[in-house]
Amino acid sequence: MFNCNGLIVSQLIDADPDLIFNLHKNFSFIENVRFSNGKILFWEKHYFRIIASLRRYRCKIPISFTMEKLEGELLKLFNFIDSKTENALFRFQFIKNLKQTSFIISLSDTNPIKLGFENYQVDLYKDILMYSHNLSNMSKTNSDLRLIASMYATENGLDDVILINDQKKITETLNGSIFLLESNQIQTPSLYSGCQDFVLRQVFLEWIKKNVKEYNVLEKEINPFELQKSEEIFIISLEKGLQCLTKYKKSIYSPDKGLILLEKFTSCLN
Repeated sequence: MFNCNGLIVSQLIDADPDLIFNLHKNFSFIENVRFSNGKILFWEKHYFRIIASLRRYRCKIPISFTMEKLEGELLKLFNFIDSKTENALFRFQFIKNLKQTSFIISLSDTNPIKLGFENYQVDLYKDILMYSHNLSNMSKTNSDLRLIASMYATENGLDDVILINDQKKITETLNGSIFLLESNQIQTPSLYSGCQDFVLRQVFLEWIKKNVKEYNVLEKEINPFELQKSEEIFIISLEKGLQCLTKYKKSIYSPDKGLILLEKFTSCLN
């Protein structure tokens, strides 16, 4: 089922032909939103990220695109499907054209946000570099790069790859935001590095600064050599969950501190 500008249809062929034409011809971007235990997680942050993206992409923002209205469109689809699931993922796609901005919402069941610490191997992806300008913070900007990098990961039997920018600094991984833990410091690439400003990244940073006094959080440029110097590395993603790295090149990580930290964070989410 799809919510196409407020109209619920079972397949896209039943939607307004102009909407489908614009979907294939014009620019669009996607915001993934998680539904968990009867509520939409972090909706206010998602909404402000959506509006900021619409402005930066020079889209016309309809007056009707209020926080309450767009949240209602998400719930309209959920309630129409009469889903019994407690965990789902909305795919909220906004389509730009000269006259108006349209949207299509789809919904899929997913697992709860959970913590993984099983064997998880990564490598640097160096074939294509990400530009370190502020448009790189937008999820659409490097979508082709991520597609090619995901093929590289599959071909090389990797669970994930770490992307680097044109200054040879770390940005993020294919699956989410990356964090390095060393002594009492937690480091993550700054937005100036070109990483995406994911909602879960925002929530996690705010949570650490408010609730975890034993760690200092640094958003900074990170050299790839620091990966091997770190005690622990973990990745967080609204879609994939939270994952501790077990191996990078010759470095083996034992997720002791990170496991405790992420378990506390996870308990606040579900």
